[in-house]
Amino acid sequence: MSNNSKNEKTSRAPIQRIQESLRDLVSAMDGLNQAVGERVSLRPVDLEVLDSVDREGPLSPRDLVRKLSIHPATLTGVLDRLEAGGWVERLADPSDRRRVVVRALRTRGGELRRLYGPMARSLADICADFSPAELEAIQEFLDRVAEAARRSRPREGSN
Repeated sequence: MSNNSKNEKTSRAPIQRIQESLRDLVSAMDGLNQAVGERVSLRPVDLEVLDSVDREGPLSPRDLVRKLSIHPATLTGVLDRLEAGGWVERLADPSDRRRVVVRALRTRGGELRRLYGPMARSLADICADFSPAELEAIQEFLDRVAEAARRSRPREGSN
């Protein structure tokens, strides 16, 4: 094996381990979200929409379709379930009353905080093992990976 091949293989190994770790993280988080969703009768897509509205809302349905790459008909069903369950409400957009925005309701937020609480506490414990500089690097890495995933997400009408 030439030095170039060996160096290339050596340099790819950490990247491959990180890719595997990210796949494991995604799988573990999917499992957590599935278990939480089952406890509160929400589907994974419902939790994804609820999380977006809670963190960034109020949002218009058009914004949610664009942000999450969800088909408009699918989003309508999701919003119907979330509204019926007391998770969100649809309101007239204060800047254009012809439009609608979706706002998360706080009435059921305690249920989700309780169910995600063990993970939040574990994350705080894990973060305590890292220096502020290391946490900043981890934050930057995760932000960049999340942005790469958003950019890579297949869009409606693409193959």
